[in-house]
Amino acid sequence: MIKKPKSAIIYDMNILKKTQSICPVCSAVSDAAYVEKAGSVYFVNRCTEHGETEVKVSDDVAEFLGWTDSPVVNIPPKTAVTKGVPGECPLHCGTCENHLQTACCILIDITERCNQHCPYCFAVSGREKHDAHEPSLTEMDRKFDLLLELGEERPFNIQLSGGEPTVRDDLPEIISLAREKGFEYIQINSNGRRIGEEEDYARVLKEAGASVIFMQFDGTDDDIYMTMRNEPLLAVKKKAVENCRKAGLAVTLVPTVVNGVNSQDIGNMMDFLLENIDVVKGIHFQPVSYFGRYPGSGDSGRINMFRVLREIEKQTKIFRYEDFCPIATGHPLCCFYSTYMKTGENSVKCMLSPKAADQGVDCCGGACGGGSADSLEIIKKDRDYVLNKWDLPEPEKIRPGEKEKKDGSDVLDISGPVDMDEFIKYYRRNTFTVTGMAFMDNMDLDAERLKRCRVQQLTEDDRLIPFCAYNSIYRRVEL
Repeated sequence: MIKKPKSAIIYDMNILKKTQSICPVCSAVSDAAYVEKAGSVYFVNRCTEHGETEVKVSDDVAEFLGWTDSPVVNIPPKTAVTKGVPGECPLHCGTCENHLQTACCILIDITERCNQHCPYCFAVSGREKHDAHEPSLTEMDRKFDLLLELGEERPFNIQLSGGEPTVRDDLPEIISLAREKGFEYIQINSNGRRIGEEEDYARVLKEAGASVIFMQFDGTDDDIYMTMRNEPLLAVKKKAVENCRKAGLAVTLVPTVVNGVNSQDIGNMMDFLLENIDVVKGIHFQPVSYFGRYPGSGDSGRINMFRVLREIEKQTKIFRYEDFCPIATGHPLCCFYSTYMKTGENSVKCMLSPKAADQGVDCCGGACGGGSADSLEIIKKDRDYVLNKWDLPEPEKIRPGEKEKKDGSDVLDISGPVDMDEFIKYYRRNTFTVTGMAFMDNMDLDAERLKRCRVQQLTEDDRLIPFCAYNSIYRRVEL
């Protein structure tokens, strides 16, 4: 971020696209734009009172323009649930009648407590929050009923978050309640600590109805964890994966990527995924965003979404930048996606076509592309794809010969005729996703991106708010 003099005028620059944002100093609605400077793209935000700030979005303008030129399918929300006085976007979020995209996933914070106290934490959670509000089972029952009313075609996918959800001993009851209500996909956003420390806990969550553990995983070196989490946590992460394997509970690795801290470890994280492909079914990179709690003044560790893609390619040699495409039912700058099948010890096959992005393929693997803009069937396919990709084979079917399967010795030769049942079993065991989500903070909050947000937060007062707006503007924090 570079602070500009107040006299600087945003419209003197080579503007690629105009939008609105908020001032990072006073939070007033401000003009903003994506602009080209020396071949790179910056998000420039101008407040009439506090001047201009900028954040680099891409190192290459052609890359940016190609990515953002992808088709977009808009499915407006079923019901506007704004409370209070409507105002200028991105303030007064609701979601309101100006929102252009219904949600795929809804986050519900079930606690503000945590069993860690990380230097990087968007929710500002910690061990000291013992008197924080936690919705009771009765409140959760009511919230689930509300979401059933608001969901289109079939119920939203649910993410139970916080804080650290596993600090609640009644988490299995909350999961079971959601299942009883008819929610088919229940994701647990967790640091994995309790799952790793309690041998049988993953099985308890699986039997309650959990679909996947969305597990904090910042790298393969404890020096990284000491910087980002203030504790050496690699061993407990590995144990959590092992316990999920025994329970047949799928895992997605979720690295918060900080430039110069763990950006150089992306290749090792991809190797860890491939070594544990029977239970780790995806990796979801999240370039660091500066909301909540973070060390120092922030901003120095920023890494943009395109840079993460280039590092994946550079550090692995088997994953290509061209394999990835942007989201179609949302804003292209929010996400990247690809799906793969492991075909050997050090080889993979991209399961998307080379023209996937041009064809409107979504982050859910094409489930949302190609449909009518007003077809709710698109939404059903979207949510169903997220659900089905975590459906693991039964544990007893994946444990025998586990060592051999991990080292690539179970490779299926698909160069000739293949038994269909054998192929389906192999496909289910060896496919995985590589995704990323570039969250915005108050330095680069783009109102147009918020209007197309598909990951929304259900607040204490029952509003659905785009996740980035919630964390940048509305979340209560005690630093």
